[in-house]
Amino acid sequence: MADLLDDPARLAVLHGAMLRTEADVLLDACVAQAARLARAPIAMVSLVIRHIQLLRAHHGLPLELAVSCATSRSNSFCQIVVRDEAPLIVEDALRDERVPKDLVEHYGIRAYAGVPVRVSGHVVGSMCVLDVVPRRFERPALDGLEKLSVDVAGRLAALVEREAPLCSPATTERLVRIEQATRVLERALLALAPVIAAAPGARAARAAGTGAPAPDVPRAPHVSPADLRAAVGCWRDMGPIAEELCEEAAILARSAPCEAASEVVAEARALARCLVEIGPLVRLAEGVLDGTVGEAAAGKGAALVLRGAIGAYDAASTAARTIRGIVERARTSTGGGAAV
Repeated sequence: MADLLDDPARLAVLHGAMLRTEADVLLDACVAQAARLARAPIAMVSLVIRHIQLLRAHHGLPLELAVSCATSRSNSFCQIVVRDEAPLIVEDALRDERVPKDLVEHYGIRAYAGVPVRVSGHVVGSMCVLDVVPRRFERPALDGLEKLSVDVAGRLAALVEREAPLCSPATTERLVRIEQATRVLERALLALAPVIAAAPGARAARAAGTGAPAPDVPRAPHVSPADLRAAVGCWRDMGPIAEELCEEAAILARSAPCEAASEVVAEARALARCLVEIGPLVRLAEGVLDGTVGEAAAGKGAALVLRGAIGAYDAASTAARTIRGIVERARTSTGGGAAV
């Protein structure tokens, strides 16, 4: 069933404004209503990506999770909703063998009810409520979650549709812009590398995941606050550039439809998703720097996202290299890039 979680068609739906973390009035209203209906302290709209579950809207979360807006996908209950494309009800997480135990151990989560959120025919995540005591969820609350999931799906689809790019300059110009944006993102990723490598537990997390560090990620024993602030700023600058890259790629694919253009679109969206998945670790670091999150709490939150952030960093670097390679070949084969 893991193939469904990593289905390229499902992941392709997850892009653009859908993956932002700023508050959205309609989504926030949905999670608040879900908490009231279920009489639960915690409610979330969770989007299950490749490495993390992004908490797109939330109510009642511990501070560090509200800051990171994520946990690793492997820690999540919502991955089961997406994998099975069906509701998941957990009355006592401590005794339920279906669910991971990380959230049980770290935050005392004992009960969960989640229903699928479908966008463009794919389950992208879950509308869910959680409690810190074992309990049953009544049918009216579950029916309410189902109705709210439809509202959430409509809002997520509308956010993406509202961002649809408009007109289309020459293909050559598009290729140049895509290549320039990709090179900027590659440089920014290099600036992030020492910070990710120096995160507590990063070496062990990488060894557990891929076996050995990627050659372009240096191991840094210590990162100064100034370097960390620079990395945080760098990551924030990457978001708009990645969005612009996705827009340019989408317009290119429409104006010069072919396999290479489609590959650029897919890789650009994958790169943007990876930046979202790196985000929780960066936001926690920023919280420590700004004094809004204590180091102990940040470390607790980081433990849930570190491995996913490292995997996303490696995938983002690969996607950037792939995009640049496609564009360079296109421009060379056309004597300057008249078409892809």
